[in-house]
Amino acid sequence: MTHMERLQDLLPPPYSLAADSLFSQLLNVVALELEILDEDLDRVRQSHWIRTAYQLADAEKLAALMGIKRLAWETLPLFRERLLALVTARLQGALGPNEIKRFVYDYLGSCERVLGSSFVPGLQTVTLEQAYQAPPDRPRYRPLRLVENPVRGKQSGVLLARGGRVPYLFRWTEHNRGLSDTVARFTLIGLEGGRTAVPIVVNLTTGDMIGYTGTLRFGQTLVFTLPDVPDAQNPRAAVATLNGRDAGASVFSMSGFALGVPFTKDQLDHQLQLPRMVRGANEWISISAGFYGVKGLDHFFFAIAPDQLREGVFDQTFFDESVFPSGTVVQMEMNWTETEPASFEVHVPRYITVEAGASVYQQVADGLSESVAELHAAGVRSAVVFDPFLETQPQKVTGRVSWVFLDPEQGPAGHDQFALGGRFGSSPLGSSRFD
Repeated sequence: MTHMERLQDLLPPPYSLAADSLFSQLLNVVALELEILDEDLDRVRQSHWIRTAYQLADAEKLAALMGIKRLAWETLPLFRERLLALVTARLQGALGPNEIKRFVYDYLGSCERVLGSSFVPGLQTVTLEQAYQAPPDRPRYRPLRLVENPVRGKQSGVLLARGGRVPYLFRWTEHNRGLSDTVARFTLIGLEGGRTAVPIVVNLTTGDMIGYTGTLRFGQTLVFTLPDVPDAQNPRAAVATLNGRDAGASVFSMSGFALGVPFTKDQLDHQLQLPRMVRGANEWISISAGFYGVKGLDHFFFAIAPDQLREGVFDQTFFDESVFPSGTVVQMEMNWTETEPASFEVHVPRYITVEAGASVYQQVADGLSESVAELHAAGVRSAVVFDPFLETQPQKVTGRVSWVFLDPEQGPAGHDQFALGGRFGSSPLGSSRFD
């Protein structure tokens, strides 16, 4: 019943039945104002609920109660869906993986419905339980995944700051801040003049050593790394390549190495192994050692350097415990992987999508990243990774220098004879001869 009908019920019939009377027209104006007041009251009532709020400013005020800000590009429908999913996740704690995964699933699913798009293939065809609790042999039910304590690649900052230039007896410290021990990988590049002779890298903390029995020529690259298929029985098993070719016959490794203590061939590992990196600080040193039959005179020491031996520095090192600086003897790179603590990654496949606009996917991706950054405990690192659709074909590219180094020619030393010819009035008798 309208306000006009209610007013007419309160009046006698002569006044209420004559719709064209002046009094009825006056009542109609009052009823219209009451209708407008009802609309305003209804709008105020709707603005108190996020599902019915029809103005973006009202939704922003509701979001401010939860400390959530609207992104610059978000429209009211997108902002509403992100706000609802985010608040639901917060009320459920938003600290565990299940709550975070549920938020990602709800947010992306809501955006697909609102925008009429398809961002994650198969997302709307499965339930949340199917998406995250399906067996691993059914990957099509796993469009989204959360990885706790992801593996991060690390690189030696000390060597990077030096441009990789490493002298003899150079010591540095690296820290493994991961959850478990790992192994270090190295790339050694030879310098001119045959200075990179028998390069050896040692982790003094663990006593693990790895080296090369030969001289790296200028530009030659020696890589110590893990095989393409890691050895399940020995996670330290390594492969070595010299300019992309197998160099297993010229490399060696050892466990239990100590400075100043010579080692024999029997002490070397039967299988090449990378040096370990224990949790915490690891002290490293770059040395060289002479091997019988290896050409490198004046570029290595036949004795294993003792622990107290250092490069000579004026007013800092001792006379009998230092050597003259050798300069750069090898170009070195070092890297390893760490299992990062207190962190997680949300992986979202970014395959073939159907979008309602040219930049919708990127906007939704930005909103997801912004929201996940708020859904974790203090001190926890979060990241959203969008996995692209990739087709790979393995290949190996190698390069060689265009010049060839030849060993110097060798010949007999010969026989030198020195004699003086006789000169009248100048040469003494008995010390010269006449020709």
